[in-house]
Amino acid sequence: MALGGQGFETLVVRRYLTSRRRDGFISLTAILSVVAIALGVAALIVVMSVMNGFRAELFDKILGYHGHVLVQGYGGKLDTYREVADDLRQMPGVARVTPFSESQVMVTHNGEAWGAIVRGFPEDMFKQGGVAVKRVLDGSLEAAPEMGGIVLGYQIARRLGVTAGDEITIVSPKTVSTPFGSTLRFVAYPIAAVVEIGVYQFDESFIGMPLTEAQRFFRLGDSVSNIEVFLDDPARVDAALPDLTSIVGRRAFVRSWKSFNQALVGALQTERVAMFIVLTLIILVAVFNIASSLFMLVKDKAADIAILRTMGASRGAIERIFVTLGLCVGLLGILFGCFLAWVFIANIDAIKSAIEGLLGLNLWDPSVRFITEMRALVNWWEAGLTVAVAVILSFFATLIPARRAARLDPVEVLRYE
Repeated sequence: MALGGQGFETLVVRRYLTSRRRDGFISLTAILSVVAIALGVAALIVVMSVMNGFRAELFDKILGYHGHVLVQGYGGKLDTYREVADDLRQMPGVARVTPFSESQVMVTHNGEAWGAIVRGFPEDMFKQGGVAVKRVLDGSLEAAPEMGGIVLGYQIARRLGVTAGDEITIVSPKTVSTPFGSTLRFVAYPIAAVVEIGVYQFDESFIGMPLTEAQRFFRLGDSVSNIEVFLDDPARVDAALPDLTSIVGRRAFVRSWKSFNQALVGALQTERVAMFIVLTLIILVAVFNIASSLFMLVKDKAADIAILRTMGASRGAIERIFVTLGLCVGLLGILFGCFLAWVFIANIDAIKSAIEGLLGLNLWDPSVRFITEMRALVNWWEAGLTVAVAVILSFFATLIPARRAARLDPVEVLRYE
């Protein structure tokens, strides 16, 4: 009687997988294969998710701070900013247009000094929450225009030892002429609020003040230095840039956010590709354990395979049995890895805090990582690609031992039994 059919193959696979005997397929090697694949898949999904979260959070903060497109006045001044802003607002796809002034300064308080960047915003942005801050730590944004005060990044406040209600002195790098010669211009301002933006380099340099106050301090008259443009869809910035440039004409210079952060964008993309390749190699090493497990099983079960062949099992059936065995181990590892990744990502803050407490290390130093919080963002396309790569590698790892099992000569095997 010939043996064959899907039912026969499924029965043999199930018997091998569920055997409690020492020579069953659920051996230490097979268990290690499952664990190795699970760790490889979990590591790849978690690392790519953390990198996606870092990239999304960083770009969200950068775009919220700088805008999607920047219109810069020649020589640092844009006299016709009202007309330019009105023209830009008429363009379809433009969500918001904000004139502002920006310049580097030095701030001092009780003998402490620190470099910073002053950005002057229209007063209504303070009242409508248009200033791109993550949260207000002390004071009130709305109070800045009313009291002629400033908004301070919390890292500057920490370094100077100030809080809302204190005064700091802002020193302009531009000199003013006096009867006694040239001197630096400095003015004391009350602190209306201390804020966190969420990007370390902004938190240690940001000073926001009402636009009219900034124009007065920097002696711009009725001018601004820049206009930032926010689009409905930031991904369309390359397509919108020619139209924006045409609207502005020769009145100013137009640049997209990508030109300011070109090196950063390239570095992040290169890093993501490199990490994907490295972690895929971990999965590749893991699937070789499946191949070694199957080779060992073929060697141990040579007599059983020969008996099945003499009873009518075809070479194709034997090959499919061993391919299915290997894929079952691979799929079990992949599913376990996806579960581990989900648990890790769902509890990433708690796990990070536990590791930091155990090792006494700061795993997410904002001065190095730019942003102040670790964030994981799962890209389902990448997660699916990870699973697909693991399945394909598991499949190819089973082919050689499966074909070796199918090509065993029953006569030669049983001769020595």
